[in-house]
Amino acid sequence: MSNTPFVEVESFRKRYRAGDPLAVDGVTFRLSAGEAFGLLGPNGAGKSTIVKAIVGLTRPTAGRVTLFGSTPGDASARAKVGYAPEDPDFPKYLRADEVLDYFGRLLGLPAAERRLRAAEVLEWAGLAGERRQVRRFSKGMKQRLALAQAILGRPKLLILDEPTADLDPVGRRDVRNLIADLTAQGAAVLLNSHLLSEVERVCDTVAILVRGRVLSEGPVDELVPEGKTLEEVFMELVATSTPAPRLPGFMADEPSPGGLN
Repeated sequence: MSNTPFVEVESFRKRYRAGDPLAVDGVTFRLSAGEAFGLLGPNGAGKSTIVKAIVGLTRPTAGRVTLFGSTPGDASARAKVGYAPEDPDFPKYLRADEVLDYFGRLLGLPAAERRLRAAEVLEWAGLAGERRQVRRFSKGMKQRLALAQAILGRPKLLILDEPTADLDPVGRRDVRNLIADLTAQGAAVLLNSHLLSEVERVCDTVAILVRGRVLSEGPVDELVPEGKTLEEVFMELVATSTPAPRLPGFMADEPSPGGLN
């Protein structure tokens, strides 16, 4: 197996407009075969910008991003990536099997292979036999369909953006098993999630970002001291730069005599 990292991010900086603060400021990490890497941070930390750079949807202002030893703009490199977004948006009047047939065509799969893979991933996702159009799907069903399309092409790199946010406990178990199975086969997984307990269970390494900078990065078993959880470590790091807001003054004041009780 090649020693070339699947993803290499080096001194990555991104500023969307002149005069704006840096969305990402000097982030460096690498992701190799068989690894599960967690990107953690509060809203606005720069996680989505990093993912967009990896899949070629935005370019660095400075620094370097490589995908399978090439640039993210290389179509052959991107073909090895599966991506499940946080808020999937599929054509609303298609059924689940039709959505997967569409993505299978984009992947260049022959018709027979498209049918075979679609049936298998729909079975895995708990959507086998589902005949309703996507517009009738619940949030959890859409998330399951997003996961199904993400693995349709047998990706070497699977990027999951909040994959379990809308899933029930059974769905979360299935995602954990998926990550374990793929990494055991030599694939790599990049996970964005606010559910830190899930990240702690499935990721080998995590990076904690705040305002575009990495505050801490390393193997989970080294980053989290014995007796603590990843969430506790995360909150200790984040609290220094994003203190908890106070209750709005009008809510903290005693109600006036004529006010509502």
